[in-house]
Amino acid sequence: MKNEKRYTIYLIVFLAILLVPFAGMLITGPSKSESASAAKLPSLILVSEDESKKTLNKDYLKQLGEYFEGHCAFRQEMVTGYSFVTAKVFQTSSQKSVVCGRNGWMYYTDTLGDYTGTEIMSEREMFDAVRTLKLIDRYCKANGMKFYFVIAANKNSLYGENMPYYYAKSTIPYCNREYLCAELFAEGINYIDLYDTFKAEGRVLYHKTDSHWNNEGAALAARTIHEATGQTYVDRYNKAPYKVRKDFKGDLAAMMYPAAVPPEEEIYYDGEFGFDYEGKVESNFDNKIRTVGALGNNLMMYRDSFGSSLLPFMAESYTNALFSRSLTVQVKDVESIKANVLIIEKAERFLPQLAENPPKLPATEIEGNPVGMKAMEGADFKTSSFNGYTTITGTLKEGTYGDDTKIYIRIGGERWYEAYPFHKDGRECFQLYVNELPEGTKIEVFGA
Repeated sequence: MKNEKRYTIYLIVFLAILLVPFAGMLITGPSKSESASAAKLPSLILVSEDESKKTLNKDYLKQLGEYFEGHCAFRQEMVTGYSFVTAKVFQTSSQKSVVCGRNGWMYYTDTLGDYTGTEIMSEREMFDAVRTLKLIDRYCKANGMKFYFVIAANKNSLYGENMPYYYAKSTIPYCNREYLCAELFAEGINYIDLYDTFKAEGRVLYHKTDSHWNNEGAALAARTIHEATGQTYVDRYNKAPYKVRKDFKGDLAAMMYPAAVPPEEEIYYDGEFGFDYEGKVESNFDNKIRTVGALGNNLMMYRDSFGSSLLPFMAESYTNALFSRSLTVQVKDVESIKANVLIIEKAERFLPQLAENPPKLPATEIEGNPVGMKAMEGADFKTSSFNGYTTITGTLKEGTYGDDTKIYIRIGGERWYEAYPFHKDGRECFQLYVNELPEGTKIEVFGA
């Protein structure tokens, strides 16, 4: 009898603990998830776009479970507690996106492929990336602009000494960054490898609990870019006075300890930056930001998350600037800002994206007939028109191209253009962006 009573009490306590997250959601509401991809609250009834048809959501319970998993009450507190135990006791990370290193250092999991050398781009992918940058450079020169490609090094490429022992650093002779830089040098494309700059500095300029550089690192990166491009600039790095405050909360720490993010030191430069934002800006992570400065030239800059802290140091050096987080270079952006300078900044871990996202820049017509042309048998393509331009996008048949085959398009039997090569879903593709073509225009695909 006593055992039955004891088991009953255990069962009641167990069920009560399980009900806490549900009860908490009723009292305090759903917890804010630290994941931007967390499931949304599902609807039991699905309504068609024209609202003419209503159906029962067959996946409602599954979706509701996914929503609860991401938003249950006290979720952040539970994640924080669990992460603390796994990190301090077992020296491992509870979050798939975070690598817990030594001495309190954290690294982004997506950089492991570069660090261990397990995700090296193929010869064809590298060709696609380099050729794309070459054609962007050609477009810029034809339109009176300077083009520069900037690489922000992975944190563990620079400061890998605190990586866990069970991740062995690559011993292959080159990584994607080194491979790409060698090819860009051979092609005469302006590039800025910030790895060399930061390595030569000899001190840590990245955050311990974040995947990016600190403000001092951003100032150094900006100075390096300005000197390479010949742009007049305000040199804040090692010259401007600053204050140090322990109030920075790293993105990796926020994933691990969402309810109690441990702050670390950040540098804040004194005085106002010499630029103004145009329109409403929530943060420097916004997809598109326009700024107005006073030092000359107009800048079009495509950047990733590294470019967010970099933005103020760049913006004050240009009369007009447009900063975009788009993966695709757009002619409408470049023309809207009347750019003199086009800069693409990519983190080292994102270099493969260069072979996956062709720009939407009008191709320059090639004078005369290209040498060594052969028709690309089995090439398939389609066309689409928008805002006065025609886009020709297609795929190549496997076995009809080599690692360094350039793709050419002949339009109307006489005009030649080189298409952007890119890789998607395991297939080799191409894309051309030209002034709008009349319906029925003859289009042929060649390789050389």
